[in-house]
Amino acid sequence: MSKPTVVVLGAGGAQASGLIRGLGRSATELRLICCDRRFRNDTVIEAGNQEVQQVEFDLLADPGKLHEILSGADLVVNCTGPYYTLGPVILDAAIAAGTDYVDICDDADATELLLQRNEAAKAAGVTALIGMGSAPGTTNVLVRLALDALPPGDASASITWCVDAKDMVGAVVPHFAHSFSTAIPEAGGTPTWEELEPQRVKFPEPVGEQLVVTLSHPEVLTLPRFTRITEASNKGGLIPEDFTHLGWAISRLPEGQDRTAAMHTIFEAARTQHADREPVGSGLIVDVRVGSEGISFLSGGKMSQEDATGTPAAAGALVALQGRVPGPGVVSPEVLNPADFFTSLREVSAGGGGMTAYRTRDGEIVEHVRIRDLLAATVAG
Repeated sequence: MSKPTVVVLGAGGAQASGLIRGLGRSATELRLICCDRRFRNDTVIEAGNQEVQQVEFDLLADPGKLHEILSGADLVVNCTGPYYTLGPVILDAAIAAGTDYVDICDDADATELLLQRNEAAKAAGVTALIGMGSAPGTTNVLVRLALDALPPGDASASITWCVDAKDMVGAVVPHFAHSFSTAIPEAGGTPTWEELEPQRVKFPEPVGEQLVVTLSHPEVLTLPRFTRITEASNKGGLIPEDFTHLGWAISRLPEGQDRTAAMHTIFEAARTQHADREPVGSGLIVDVRVGSEGISFLSGGKMSQEDATGTPAAAGALVALQGRVPGPGVVSPEVLNPADFFTSLREVSAGGGGMTAYRTRDGEIVEHVRIRDLLAATVAG
């Protein structure tokens, strides 16, 4: 039996490196075609014992080459960015080639455009799993896991996160500004600081208390579409909080190459000023409630964002290769069976991403619950 062929677009980037390392830990033998516009001379693709081929080409300048590569693949994982410009282009190419698709799209407006390809994907027999990173991605699966364990009825979901500014590189930088610009669509641009409802939230150690604000994120759009969530919110921020203020201020400039260049320059200068600072890591809180009953997931640790995002993407890719993503069509991670996802996540993870879960009543913790027990109850049900 031949090895499944997986094309990784944007393979020279940070998140893609985490994805590829994850796939390298898998016992599933794969052929990885790693593509980017250019690879640095010192690029080393860490893919364990997987078969790897590197291909340099500009997917926008050479759509014929993109079609050729995708047509010979079982799956394409799109790690290019920003998604609000490149996401629809690449999904359209995957649909035209008849190739299943996974991405880590974290732009809400791009997610809307990708979901509009649902009927075209169905007609082509293509299954596209979008937003399969950390947040969105793991967050969506956790909401689904909580919903499966909570009573029937309308539900709410609150997602709160923070990441270390040292991970703000590449396409993540313009994405952050874009998240402010689209945080409140009816505002018609970047909201005022007060409209973003800044809040201080205590994450598990070593992250501790951090500043978060309202930002646009796909979960707010997809959870009500694919689950019984009727109210969803997302807040996030950077550590140190100066970077959150910088992102907001820069997002008030007109969009375009000048703003992107300015943001890269300012963020790099700020990172240099904080060069001697010990990175704190990232934090995540996912709180799901049905009436007074709820389940909350909390995590805090020093895992880099390239692994925090790339590892769930690798798990999603394995689930897709196993034919366990409901389709064809364009779907988000909350449609996955949580047991399928976490089984694959264990296969591709290096460990260290600890998370705790609690049952709550009226927002107050009642008891600790193990994620494995929630998964077992879901399987049994």
